[in-house]
Amino acid sequence: MLRDLFDRGGRRPAVDTTLAPQLRAELQERIAGAVETLQLAERQLFVNKHAISTVLGCEERWVRDTAFAWSTRTAVGSIAHKAAELVLVGKLAGSPANAVDAALEVARHDQPDGDFARFLQLAGDGERAELRSRAITIVTSLTDAFPPIGGGWQARAEQLFRTAVGERTVTLSARPDLAFGRPVGPEARTLLVDFKAGLPSQTDLDDGRFYALVHTLVYGVAPWRVVTFYLAEATWVGEDIDADVLRAAVRRTSDAVEKMAALLCGGRVAALTPSPACRWCGVREACPGSREWDQRALAAEESDADLDRMAF
Repeated sequence: MLRDLFDRGGRRPAVDTTLAPQLRAELQERIAGAVETLQLAERQLFVNKHAISTVLGCEERWVRDTAFAWSTRTAVGSIAHKAAELVLVGKLAGSPANAVDAALEVARHDQPDGDFARFLQLAGDGERAELRSRAITIVTSLTDAFPPIGGGWQARAEQLFRTAVGERTVTLSARPDLAFGRPVGPEARTLLVDFKAGLPSQTDLDDGRFYALVHTLVYGVAPWRVVTFYLAEATWVGEDIDADVLRAAVRRTSDAVEKMAALLCGGRVAALTPSPACRWCGVREACPGSREWDQRALAAEESDADLDRMAF
């Protein structure tokens, strides 16, 4: 992993100081119509990776903007993330179980009146035990596979990158789980890492590109690589960042901003797009798209069963 993921001792790309202004100008041009629409309606837009993937995946889901509800599945990912940060960056000593317990304590006391603290308080003994057990398994996979972080790596956990575009009408915000290196010098030396507790998805690659774009707009220097590390599998997928990757991120981000502005200001009817994401959508119980996806999935299962029977 030191050789392949971190490429210790490897060459880094030279910094192109003209790229960030070009990207900002291209983004500004692409979203000019959306910015005008938002300003006429006296609205502002906050854009992060979740908003982009949501509106591009199912506009109806983005429009409904339902409140996030904690569950054991989502809580496992959150606690595993925090425990990993405590071990890797905070240098917390002890076993993965100690790290998970410490992460739970942080969650309880960070915002004692928050939704997550209430979820932990109301959860039954069985739910809390399952949450702790599954989080320990994920963190163990990480500590068994991820190399110890050296003191000279300049590691930061959940560093916020934020920039405003369109006369401060649109704010782009990114917060990767880990950042290494500094955006200074003649070479690009920043590495961004995002942890995922779930299965790999195409949007993971897109999320990484969005991180790289916002980092570039904030610091004027692109990161040299963005990596998604899958905690349960102890595997990773990375992409070296160049101008083409960043321009792809500009196009995807501007597409999302245009849709958000049109939906927010009433100029567009939200499209309903059934997909696997329906399984964890907050409005699945009342959404016809969710029922349509369930029917498709059931039909696919029955078709597979028919093929299995034919094989015998």
